[in-house]
Amino acid sequence: MGFTVKEQDVFDDVLTQAYKRMHRYTCAEASLQALLTLWDLPKKGYSWATVGYGGAILSGQTTCGLLIGSSIAISLRCGQGKKEIPEEHGSERGKAILAVEELYIDFLKKFGSTECKALNQGVNFSNEEEMLQWAIDTEQMHSYSRTLTHTKCTLRIEGVGCELWFPFH
Repeated sequence: MGFTVKEQDVFDDVLTQAYKRMHRYTCAEASLQALLTLWDLPKKGYSWATVGYGGAILSGQTTCGLLIGSSIAISLRCGQGKKEIPEEHGSERGKAILAVEELYIDFLKKFGSTECKALNQGVNFSNEEEMLQWAIDTEQMHSYSRTLTHTKCTLRIEGVGCELWFPFH
């Protein structure tokens, strides 16, 4: 995917902000905010859609937040401008379902799991010491790298007018 210099700068800035947000909040929040920005979707009200996901992480067993936040963003993009409920817009609803299905299938092929713990070398995020050590370790890895590609979890989103690679985890 080719970017102009200006587009690449915006893209890099969004990824940097997402990376910082992921370490301060959650991957679900980071991916949702990044896609809301890149797809120029309204943030007002929608930014709250993934906040509660932090509780899922603290349970120790959850689906990857990148998938959760991206699924919400894809659905918002497919329904952009619609005031009625999704059932009243079958075509757009179907497009969202197919795009999220493709996202999950591609993710499973690439990583073998959608489970957060499995994707993060068994870190139990309900254990405060393990979570803090994970944050320290991933921040140290980032400081030694000039790019965000050191991570295991990279997500490709297609089919809704955008193809992006998001490095997180």
